[in-house]
Order: sequence, then structure tokens, then C-alpha cells
Amino acid sequence: MASGERMEERKVIAFFDLDHTLLDGANGNIYALQMARERMMSPAMLVYVVWYSVLYKLNRLPREAVYDKVLDIMGQYTVLEMIEMMDRGFERYIVPRLYREGVEQVEWHRRKGHITVIATAAGEYIAERVRAQLGADDFIATPTPIKGEHMTSEIKVPTSFMEGKLEMAEEYCRRHGAELSDCYFYSDAASDMPLLEAVGNPVMVNPQLRLRLAAARRGWPVLKFKEHARFDEVARPQKPLSPRMERFVRLYESSLEPGPAG
Repeated sequence: MASGERMEERKVIAFFDLDHTLLDGANGNIYALQMARERMMSPAMLVYVVWYSVLYKLNRLPREAVYDKVLDIMGQYTVLEMIEMMDRGFERYIVPRLYREGVEQVEWHRRKGHITVIATAAGEYIAERVRAQLGADDFIATPTPIKGEHMTSEIKVPTSFMEGKLEMAEEYCRRHGAELSDCYFYSDAASDMPLLEAVGNPVMVNPQLRLRLAAARRGWPVLKFKEHARFDEVARPQKPLSPRMERFVRLYESSLEPGPAG
């Protein structure tokens, strides 16, 4: 078999960051604002969370510190309450802010026969909802640590952020027989530099200043996503999540099903 034929058989994966890449905004800030509107979070705590997220984005805080703070806030409510809140926010605030150009880019890769993967530091439930909405094939995200009926910072899990996202992408490639050198990664964030430098096809989307300068130096392509997609329907989750989260999602989904006709 010729080397060119072997290359054609190698799988290609297109990874997509979520915040400011597929989504106009940061999902964490969007949900923090929603929780404040619904009085699930005090205004003082909202300011604290937004400030933490800014420092987090600038790599000025350990990712564990921000993640633990978010889990402590979410852990005040049951997992089912948090899923219900995230569902309301997804339909009201996330779906209307997904970029049309991002949808088109996912579709372009799928037509090429590439595996399309949402690669985000967000939690697994939001990652799956975005994956289903965009018609992507899969996701890598931060699993949800659950103790009893609540999310908790007591259980440590790998986070899909900086080197953690790179490690998850490497493992995903191993499981699917792909090489990072053949893959794509779309991102806006300097925190994603480990994975951007590892793939053969890095693509900048609405890049931050540091990333824009890096792209110019290295000749990386830069895309501008600015138009929001207009979806006729909102897709429901379809792929299984981590076992504990999956159990709660199934319970929640069953509560949405209409009961038998009386």
C-alpha cells in the first residue's frame, strides 16, 4: 500500500473550544448571571465569581481554585435542581448565542469525514447539550464530581483546561486511532496554547490579543465568528455522561416525558 493511501485512511479529529469560539461569551459567566437573576446566588457572590473567572482566563489563578469555588456554589443545590437550572439557561441564553459560523465549520468537517469534538473546560452536561445542538460527534469536558445528591469539590476530577485539555485530546486520539499532527483545534484562548501547539492544524477564532500575536508570528489562520445561528429546535442530550451524572440526567429526562393519557 502506498504511503499516500495510508495517510488517507488515518482519522482526522476537529476539536472545538466552546467559550468565545462556538459561543458568544463564556458559559460560566452566563450561568452565574442566570443564577443571580433567579436568586440562586447573591449579587456579591456574582461579582466574586466573575472576578475569579477573569483571573482564571488570564491564568492568574490555579484552575483548581476557581473550579472548587464554582462547585461549592452549585453544591448548595441538588444535582437535579442544577440540571433544571442549566436546561433553562441553555434554551434562553446559550442556544441564541451559538455562532452560525461555528455550526457551519462543524458541518464542513463532518462532510469531510472528520470526527468533530467539542473540547471545553465546561462541565460534561453543557458540553453534551452543545454537542447535540451543533450535531457534533462527541465531546471532551470536565466530569461532574457528585457526592450523594449534590455536586462537590471534595472529589477531585481531571479538568479539561490547559494541559488537562491536551491530555484528554491525546487520550481521545489514542482511542480513535488518530494523530494530533493530523487534527484541527479551533480556539480563542491563550489557555489553550498547549493543545493549539500540539495539533497540526491550529485555527484561531476571535482570538485574544496574546493569541492573535502568536497566530501572526506562526502563520496560523484566524477566523472571525460574529453572527448568531437561528435554530428552529433545541436538541436534547443523547450521549451518555459519566455514570453518576448519567443517573441524574435520566431521572430528569424521565420527568420531562408526558405521562399516560388519562
